[in-house]
Amino acid sequence: MSKHIAIIGAGPSGLTLAALLQHNSIPFTIYEREKSTSSRFQGGSLDLHPESGQQALFEAGLRNQFKMYARYHDQDYRFGDKYAVTWLYHQAPADADGRPEIDRAMLRKILIQSLDPANIKWDHRVSEVVPQKDGRVKISFSNNPEPVMTDLLVGADGTWSKVRPLLTNWKPEYTGLTVVDCRISDLDKRFPELGEFIGRGTHFCLSEGSGIFMQRNGDGSVRVYPCLRVEENWASNDASFDWSDQKKMTDFLIDSFFSTWDPRLQDVIRNVDASMTPRAQYRMPLGLRYNHRQGLTLVGDSLHVMSWFAGEGANLGMLDALDLFHEIHDHPKDLDLAVRRYENKVIACGRADVTNEMSQDLLVKAMSNEAPRAYVEGMAKAMDVWFADGKLLDSMEREVLYRD
Repeated sequence: MSKHIAIIGAGPSGLTLAALLQHNSIPFTIYEREKSTSSRFQGGSLDLHPESGQQALFEAGLRNQFKMYARYHDQDYRFGDKYAVTWLYHQAPADADGRPEIDRAMLRKILIQSLDPANIKWDHRVSEVVPQKDGRVKISFSNNPEPVMTDLLVGADGTWSKVRPLLTNWKPEYTGLTVVDCRISDLDKRFPELGEFIGRGTHFCLSEGSGIFMQRNGDGSVRVYPCLRVEENWASNDASFDWSDQKKMTDFLIDSFFSTWDPRLQDVIRNVDASMTPRAQYRMPLGLRYNHRQGLTLVGDSLHVMSWFAGEGANLGMLDALDLFHEIHDHPKDLDLAVRRYENKVIACGRADVTNEMSQDLLVKAMSNEAPRAYVEGMAKAMDVWFADGKLLDSMEREVLYRD
């Protein structure tokens, strides 16, 4: 009789593991609290790396689907200050390869379409997880009467995982950054001058503890994230805030954080669509380890949530899924051995600690009073590794342009 694997969460890591199991005819069921594939907007864009995210997709038999939607031309990166002066610029060549962008929604679509619909259960909100004496796990759902018994429960349920507390009492900590998740739809048609200013790929301007992160998506929109160094509960503690009132809140953001910024950057915020969602950013403390417990394991943000400043979170989560799949594939009759081997490779060595630390270091530099200097220098070093041609602009020119 085949062992049963349950995956909690239909994010990048959970769906990647499901796609790999599906492609290799290994039984599983994925449970997701959302009601359908379209019940929640999936956010912006990801750059998938050859050695992790892309490799996982290719081993799941999804190479062609990925190539169809990957945006190799959107690997431009521009970093500047509040005056819209560019400090660092990488322009993707016409034949760019490497780390292409793909919309989160499109990645999710590719993964979900690879699954047998019977293997994914929507509208299943976990209420309780109870390990059994025989090593199996009982999962109960708040809106479904029948509990599920499984031989292995994989927690892929993100920052506030319901599975993680059964393995460790460590909790995510606030990074010091809150972003306001915004979008400008049909950018080039509605605001062609702003479209030309933002350019391709990613454009990030930052100064004096605040920033505006702009990222092209494949649907003609641009994601806009005002980045704010504020208290953890800032967005919900002020009773006067009404995030459904676009004009009120964009005026507030500009007046409170961006009043001295270039008018084009102010216009980026002023022209976002009506939907605005503040999101406090979290990370796991460095050094997370836990003792193995039969029937349970973690992948993705459930294990190593971090800020997006190093661009590694989703890629690491998909690599987790690939590594766990390899062990399950090699030890199908002994899932406990498979999980032990996976955890020795991924958790015991603290694989995510390096990128977690790098992400937080870059975040602190980006949101410092001295930004963008230290952040740009850190990104230049990273981009030399990524692309071998991301270079700082001439330092003398930078000093002249930046001074008041």
